[in-house]
Amino acid sequence: MKRGARIREERARYSNMSGIAALGFLINGMDERKDDDGDTGSAFPRSDAEDMSKGARFVPGEVTLARRAGKKVNFVTICDPNCWYWEMPDGSRFYHYDPIVYRHIGLANGREEINDGNRTYFKDGPGHCPRCGNINTRGGVVKVKP
Repeated sequence: MKRGARIREERARYSNMSGIAALGFLINGMDERKDDDGDTGSAFPRSDAEDMSKGARFVPGEVTLARRAGKKVNFVTICDPNCWYWEMPDGSRFYHYDPIVYRHIGLANGREEINDGNRTYFKDGPGHCPRCGNINTRGGVVKVKP
C-alpha cells in the first residue's frame, strides 16, 4: 500500500482527542521510568494514549502489557471510526466490542435491522466486518489467532 493511501486509510493521531487520551499523554510525559520509545516500562504507554487519540475507547490489558515489555503492537483503524483492532507481534488480533460497531457491521453486511421497542438487533445477526474481519459482536474483547 502506498504511503498516501495508508494515511487516508488510517486515522491520524489526535483526530479524536479525549480527556483520557490527554491524561495518558500527560502521565507518559512525566514518567521517568520509560525508555525512549515512550512505551517500554511506562505506567501509561504513549502508544496507548495515541490509540485513544485515534478513537479507541478502551485498550486491552494484553496490549498495554506487551507494549510495556517493549513489543510492537499495531492499532489498525482501516474501517469505520468505531471498528478497529490491535495486531499483536505473533499476528493475533484483539477486537473490542462496542455497540456502535455491532450496528455498523450489520448495516455494512446489508442485514435486516429490527427494532422491537426495547432493543435493536439484526434478524440473522450482524455477521463479521467485511473490511477487517471483526467478529466481535457479543461483548468484551475477542482474541483471534492468525
